[in-house]
Amino acid sequence: MVPRNQCPACGQAGAPYVADLLFAAPPLSRYLQEFYGPYPQCDFSSLAHERFRLADCAGCRCIYQDPVPGNVFLAKFYGKGLYGTAYSEPARVQPYQVEQITRELMMVVRFFQPGIARPSVLDFGTGNGQCAMLAAAAGLDTHACDLSEHAFPELQARGITCHRLDALPPTRFDFINTEQVFEHLAQPAAELRRLTQALRPGGLLKIGVPFDPQLRFKLRQPDWTAPKNAPASLNAVAPIEHLNHFETTSLHALGRQAGLVPLSVVGWTLHRDAPAPGGLRARLGHWLRSRLGDYYRPHFALTQTVFFQKTSLSPS
Repeated sequence: MVPRNQCPACGQAGAPYVADLLFAAPPLSRYLQEFYGPYPQCDFSSLAHERFRLADCAGCRCIYQDPVPGNVFLAKFYGKGLYGTAYSEPARVQPYQVEQITRELMMVVRFFQPGIARPSVLDFGTGNGQCAMLAAAAGLDTHACDLSEHAFPELQARGITCHRLDALPPTRFDFINTEQVFEHLAQPAAELRRLTQALRPGGLLKIGVPFDPQLRFKLRQPDWTAPKNAPASLNAVAPIEHLNHFETTSLHALGRQAGLVPLSVVGWTLHRDAPAPGGLRARLGHWLRSRLGDYYRPHFALTQTVFFQKTSLSPS
């Protein structure tokens, strides 16, 4: 386990703990058995004497694990624990999720037009490659990257270029997609700076992370036995996996550290400066879009998403 002495989003130190438990004792020992029992290759013996602690940052309201598992543990956990070494087809998704992902990709394409007709897309933390495959099917210049390379042969067979984590080309991509990734990172600020270097000037980066608006309330009387989709679930801060629980303020603080500027989404359109619905016509249009559901929605439930842009002042 590696200590984190400051908030991973804004860098503020001195956050109080809101949870402090031993991995080897109930309720966490039972949690690990129930959630990872189907994956016997997941080995938690090295955590027998370690503690699980959650800190709550007063500066940006990020709730984060301190300490966190080290890189060696996480590489084994994701590389040969949860995923194994063989490729498996992406989990079956609902048609509306495919529609959401596709609309999101087209929203990004429209942002770059007419200057860039075929944006270069990197699906960072691609997993089994669901988003990368949809981007490739849409005709985009598609790339993928992940800690686990189990899906790379299948993705490459579909014409998708795969990159190792430590070998991303600089200033190469117009859009970097990170969906359900940054909650897993022990050093999200350092990783975001590295991804920013891989963006072209003017490029976009999306961070989509789990968000539970009731998390602080649940942590007052936590139920670590609640199933993942139950109302009392604490999956947003799942031990081992979800090392960071970001709020919008946390994500904006994270982006500032990398020199990124947050964008606004109105309807299904990205804006550098959000147009204020001042006039009657604009307010009516906003109301109609809300009533008709024609506004941007993440394709996973209980997720918040922020789009950032790399400006000329961002670190190169």
